[in-house]
Amino acid sequence: MRFRYLLFVMVIVLAFSSSLFGGLSEEIRAANDITIEAMGRLMSASQVGSLISFLLLLVVSRFLSPHAMLVVGILSSSLALMGMGLSHSLASFAFFFLASSLCGYLYSASNTVLMVASDPAHVRRNIPLMHLLYSMGAIASGWYITALKEGVWYHGYLQIALIYLVMGIAFAFMKPPSDTERYAKRSSRLLDSFSLLKERQFLSYLLFLVIANAVEYTNVVYPLLALSQNFQASAAQIGLAISIIHTGATASRLVVIPLLKRGGRAKTTLLALACTSVVALILFALSPSLPLAYLSMVLLGFGMGGVNPVSQVLEISVWSGELLQLSNIRSMGSTVGRIIIPLALSAIIAAFGLSAVFFFLALLMGVGIVSLLFFSLG
Repeated sequence: MRFRYLLFVMVIVLAFSSSLFGGLSEEIRAANDITIEAMGRLMSASQVGSLISFLLLLVVSRFLSPHAMLVVGILSSSLALMGMGLSHSLASFAFFFLASSLCGYLYSASNTVLMVASDPAHVRRNIPLMHLLYSMGAIASGWYITALKEGVWYHGYLQIALIYLVMGIAFAFMKPPSDTERYAKRSSRLLDSFSLLKERQFLSYLLFLVIANAVEYTNVVYPLLALSQNFQASAAQIGLAISIIHTGATASRLVVIPLLKRGGRAKTTLLALACTSVVALILFALSPSLPLAYLSMVLLGFGMGGVNPVSQVLEISVWSGELLQLSNIRSMGSTVGRIIIPLALSAIIAAFGLSAVFFFLALLMGVGIVSLLFFSLG
């Protein structure tokens, strides 16, 4: 039971670390001489680390338990975060940003397995609660980002790196759940590690997840850049924006927890959330003032916030014996989307300007909705 609580604490720490790049993007650009178009290429390049991890995980998971993967991922992420905080050039920041993605993949791939194994009787509560705690941590990170933007942006990376180190050591000395291996089935053949990709219904569902996760990835960076460029938002206003979008996400996760516990239809819920995201992206692109931009960011957070907890509960109920494969394929698909879409956004910015990005993302979510409609499970 204590292991589960430590996983919850780590989710809050992850929320703070995930807010650093988007919230401090202007300071990072200035300190490392990075153009706004290069930010998209940097975001895509960082995902190469996750792609490498996906390939390595097929081998690593045969030798390391989920617990060992978790510890290695957190400790190595600590070093990567420290490197990002000490960087003073595009090349060095890109290297450690890529390393951070590579190391974080080991954590994300094992986290769900360990969370389920630590309390299998309460999966429908714990998975959404994990995402809810992430949102609450992200709201608090808005004030943290505001303080860091006062000329000490790199302190954030160094401080979070230290916390990662402490958490990694704590996990290393804690006994993992006894029946973890039950949820981490390893295929005897390499091709069997991709067996779900043979199912047409799963592919339809996966396409939605790839798009939704890629859009969520960009939504913690480009709206903040737009606030800086279009409305000359101050440090406090950017920090408030981070809190606002995660407040919407928190509200979304508060709504889906009782819905899922009562057996609510996951597919219908996902469709509703996706449609809300489309409306929010269009409203943000058309916002003539900062208050209206804030309002659309609440909707955007609400639309994206519930997608991952609802989808993970759906996956556990439909493919309960393939959690490690699910986690790996989900992360692999998200990585591919996060490589391609920021590159496309850089091209759109160069050709049409920053505002066009949000219309494109809305169109992309529309494609995801169509794909989800063809998914008949759940």
